[in-house]
Amino acid sequence: MSTISGAAQKTPYVGRKKGIRDIPETIRKGYRMAPGQLRFCVIAAVVLILALLVVMIIAGNRAANGVAINEEAQVLQDAVRAERIVAVDGNTIQFAEKPVYDGNGKRLILTEKIVTSKSYWVTMSPESEIAEYEKVIGEGRFIQVDNFGNNSLWITMATEKEMNKCIAAVEGSGLVQLNNMANLDWLNRGTDEENKKAADAFANIEFIQFEKLGTTSIRLRRGTEGEISEAENTWGHYRLLRIIAILLLFAAAGAYAYTLKSGKMQKKPAGTLKAVRAVILAVGAVILALTVFLTIQMDNTQDRLIRQGPMIMAADGEEAADGEVEGEDSDQKFNYVDTKKAERTVTIPKTVAGTGTHRTIQYIAIALLGIIAFALVYFFRYERDLGFPTFNVIILIILMLITVYPVLNTLATSFNDGTDALRGGIGVLPRKFSMKSYDNILSKDEIFDAAWVSASKTVIITVINLFLTGMLSFALSRKEYVLRKFITTVMVLTMYVNAGLIPTYLLISRTLNLAHTYWVYIIPTMLSCFNMIVIRTYITGLPDALVESARIDGAGDLRVYWRIIFPLCTPVLATVALFVAVGSWNSWFDTRLYNAGQRDPKTLQYLLQMKILTAGQNANAANTSADALKVSSKTEPITIRAAITVVSTVPILVVYPFLQKYFVTGMALGSVKG
Repeated sequence: MSTISGAAQKTPYVGRKKGIRDIPETIRKGYRMAPGQLRFCVIAAVVLILALLVVMIIAGNRAANGVAINEEAQVLQDAVRAERIVAVDGNTIQFAEKPVYDGNGKRLILTEKIVTSKSYWVTMSPESEIAEYEKVIGEGRFIQVDNFGNNSLWITMATEKEMNKCIAAVEGSGLVQLNNMANLDWLNRGTDEENKKAADAFANIEFIQFEKLGTTSIRLRRGTEGEISEAENTWGHYRLLRIIAILLLFAAAGAYAYTLKSGKMQKKPAGTLKAVRAVILAVGAVILALTVFLTIQMDNTQDRLIRQGPMIMAADGEEAADGEVEGEDSDQKFNYVDTKKAERTVTIPKTVAGTGTHRTIQYIAIALLGIIAFALVYFFRYERDLGFPTFNVIILIILMLITVYPVLNTLATSFNDGTDALRGGIGVLPRKFSMKSYDNILSKDEIFDAAWVSASKTVIITVINLFLTGMLSFALSRKEYVLRKFITTVMVLTMYVNAGLIPTYLLISRTLNLAHTYWVYIIPTMLSCFNMIVIRTYITGLPDALVESARIDGAGDLRVYWRIIFPLCTPVLATVALFVAVGSWNSWFDTRLYNAGQRDPKTLQYLLQMKILTAGQNANAANTSADALKVSSKTEPITIRAAITVVSTVPILVVYPFLQKYFVTGMALGSVKG
């Protein structure tokens, strides 16, 4: 029977060797660690786990970003090699330097949903018949895909009305709408050999769908709705299976720890104990391999979603020199002229290398996390009551990261280029740094005027509310005040039974005539019943002897409050001040109700709220001029919203640390009677 050695159970240390340098010897001889050693090992283990998690996340994000950029570059390269592409305004345009299709490889046909009245049509016809069609709908409308002798494969984009005119003009026309094509019956004009060649050519046509997205970009999609939905479902299944595998891995680690630390297991025969541990380790290795495999499958499915899903083509309004392609290591810009004779460019992004390396690093980090989980269980096998504190620390750190991530993500999005942000996938750092969103928000003087209104009213409301609410709370806390119960009941009743929005609006705007004035922010918020209850409860918890001794010395109620009660109420007053300041700073609906006129004093939050609501409208209007296009190409509603969130939140984040030490104390002491 194998049990923990008597020395390991009785002797906690190895002689005098209790330092960090003696950790290897302590582990080798199987003794319990000294407190300093244990503290060092736990911190090192937590740091190592967090470092591996960060490496895994960053490597995965960079690999996915590389796939997105490479695929976007490939799609746009394919589009450039086609004869036509769809412009931002929904019209078909041609590049100044148009590559010539040589008939080899896949032929790219671009379909789009920006102009819903037009769709692509295909026909197998001789050139003479196409000439008849073009007499009806205009010359140069048909693109020749391939020539098969007497007949050719042609593509055109036209409305259904135009096609009906063509069909009426040419008897037996074989024009078929591309999106509604169910079979190849339209191949009825040529010989069997020509039809076979045409069918093969049609099979080599690759379709890319364009949809307008945002202000200055076009979304490219290679996959159909069904393909994208199927890939999303597959990714969700792999994700669920991976979560189950991770839970099973934790269960295996727990079972392994049980065999090492449980007294019942130590009584088992040595052979049985070794066999059980070997089986658990083997099962853990299989589950870990399964976790890595499922992660690989998730990434492959995600890459397929990236290739089938939206791609962003930037139309940034910048001029490219003679439409030439720049160096291979830089972004490629293709020059074209839109229907309004304005110079535009389409940018093909740089390709990104190292995607495979990032994936490998990600999978190695996942494997090391699983191995370290079992190694730490074995490493701390002789330490008592270590599991719960370690588990507690890890869970709290994970919760902290979950809480901080949205804040960092919003900050990164606000500093990111608008068009690039539409691609998604932004983590805690901007992918393409830009200050355009903040320039857009802070470019007008009215923003600074509104910021002054918000800041001044926040300070005034906080001071007046604390002054009046504090004095009222002290008065209602005195037992000798005969009306305190009645007044308290009436005030508390207003918290549950109030007139509602319309009577409040009529009272403030009609009866008190406060609308369209600065005082509408101050007077209705001078007193708070909830804050009164919190402060009063705190004051009643203070010793009555303090007030009685002050009265014996001749102090009146006002002096008792300012010299004794007020200093002792610092924690609860700081807490209430934070409540009032945050509520006043974030309020915007009062401006919407009472001060929405052109010359009324407006708060910063109201103007920012209006910017959020009108961001998309302003962005669309920016397409009307080339100069506006250059500005809006760097901003989008998604980055505007993030920047607005940062601007409106930063002042509170700056103030909160100074009041944090009072916050918990004030809430705890103000909630129950001491």
